[in-house]
Amino acid sequence: MSGLRRRPAHPLPLTVVATALLVFARSTAAQIPYDSLPVDTLARDTVNTTERYLKAQAAIAVRLPALPYIGVDGPHAAMSRIVLTRDSIEWTMAETVSDLLQQVPGTYLWRGGWLGRTEYPNFRSRGPTSVEYLVDGLPYVAIGPDSIGVDPSFFSLSLYERIEIERWPGGLRVHLFTRRHESQAPGSLVGISHGDKSISRYIGFLESRFPSGIGFGLGGERMVAPTATGTSSSYDNTNIWLQLGFVPSERFGLQAELISSNPDRKPYVVSPETLEFGTSGQRTDAQVRAFWRSRAGEMGFRVDGLAGRTTWHGSGVQDELRQGGLVLGWRSPTVGVSARAFNRSRITPWDVRANAGWTPIAPFSAEVEAGYQEHDGGRESRWVGGRGSLRLPLGFEVQGAIRSGSLVAAPAIVDNRAQSLTDLQGSVSWQRPWAGVEVGFAHTDRFQPLAYRSFVPTVPSLAAAPATDWLTIDWRLAPRKWLTLEGWYSDPRGTATPDGLPPTHSLTSATIRSKFWRTFRSGIFDFKAQLAFESWGDGVIGRDAQGQPIALDGASFWRTEIEIRLDSFLLYWDRYNLQASRKSYVPGFQILNFGSTFGAKWEFSN
Repeated sequence: MSGLRRRPAHPLPLTVVATALLVFARSTAAQIPYDSLPVDTLARDTVNTTERYLKAQAAIAVRLPALPYIGVDGPHAAMSRIVLTRDSIEWTMAETVSDLLQQVPGTYLWRGGWLGRTEYPNFRSRGPTSVEYLVDGLPYVAIGPDSIGVDPSFFSLSLYERIEIERWPGGLRVHLFTRRHESQAPGSLVGISHGDKSISRYIGFLESRFPSGIGFGLGGERMVAPTATGTSSSYDNTNIWLQLGFVPSERFGLQAELISSNPDRKPYVVSPETLEFGTSGQRTDAQVRAFWRSRAGEMGFRVDGLAGRTTWHGSGVQDELRQGGLVLGWRSPTVGVSARAFNRSRITPWDVRANAGWTPIAPFSAEVEAGYQEHDGGRESRWVGGRGSLRLPLGFEVQGAIRSGSLVAAPAIVDNRAQSLTDLQGSVSWQRPWAGVEVGFAHTDRFQPLAYRSFVPTVPSLAAAPATDWLTIDWRLAPRKWLTLEGWYSDPRGTATPDGLPPTHSLTSATIRSKFWRTFRSGIFDFKAQLAFESWGDGVIGRDAQGQPIALDGASFWRTEIEIRLDSFLLYWDRYNLQASRKSYVPGFQILNFGSTFGAKWEFSN
């Protein structure tokens, strides 16, 4: 047997095996749904996610030209304005534009209840005409059911990326600038908030700009505030914003913009009495702007042309106003000059103003303003104003301002005549990184303010404000980088307190803010906890139908807010009336006890 050789078995040819396996695989695959196949059998992904991410990050860093701000050209005297950028707006304890105006000492808000109700500001007893507004350089004129004053609670705070509050002894001028997108990468913002009594707010914005210069923006905000106090006090408002622009360079550009507001504010009723009128309708503001600059940047000659149309439909009123004009300016490192002229279809057919600023040396700045307005019925407003500031050693700075002329408080009311005014103010400031204080003394002339239209059922009129001296103190103390104590105090000095705002009015806050650098070394984390206290003494809110004073009781309110930011994702919680006070800003309008809102905002690119 050992001599015999075993014949080896012939193996199955490899080609036969491969063919059989291929046939089996095809027949099996034909019976299995595509999305249930193993990952390795799917078609290869042709998208390089890493490449796309790097491309998107590079686009974020590319800055494209955008429309420059208008109407706020310098130089400016120190202490003459408060500037709030988008970051400041997000981190300020404010849910409305009205809240932001409380940054100015001496501003009292006529709050008609909790969020969603009327919030008219009153600055130094000048009533609803104490504040004027401009949106992207175009005057925001009061029309519709309230043609006397503007209620800033109708504005959508998320729409504005920069707000400048210009201060004069007897009034405020608020410049509102809508969002402007400068990155080559698209930008988005989404937000949602909720709170007690089923209050809710929804926010959404989308913006994009291309290297060709074409850009667009669209978005809106809806706020729903069901009845919180009183028998009836619900509120619903939808703000819509559309913007289309062509800005190929820093020297030339065009932009069209549309802002629509649809408020539905029910009357404030404490059965069976109606304390406040309601407002329901639609206001639409359309604006077209073109600009030209002699060179890139802020220096040189500039021309801006604006045209706008405003309509109101609702509350039994249909109203329309058209306006247009030119803004010219020239700027050097030490001198700035500008002039603006607007023509309107009604109320104020002509509105002309001129400004000049001068900074010959670094410590000194001065500016002057002159204005003329022609109103329907042959009435006129004309004024001149000036202010200057000087920086002294040891951190001290002094400022003075004067404004004199004649003013028609309510041009829309034909029988409202011009009032002669001369207002003065002087301030001394001392600032250090860890502390600061500003003491101001102002004198305002006699003035007859008008009643707030919405509150006429409760406060039919305001008495003439006598010539009044005002003391204001604005202070700040930062003993640690993460802890800040600050506030302001305002008090009319004299034998009689003017109607419409209380004496010894103060707003104080304590803020803890930290980025927790030891834990989050990238700086992605930010935390803020703030506690605010507002108080005032006994005063007079206005006059009843018989001309008798309506008492405003002294009161105090506590409010707290917590914000947490992770990169561009923001969480917040805001709570009002912590001590459950039964007092009010306007008699009869209760503030919700422990009313709170909470929500999230996420702003991202691409």
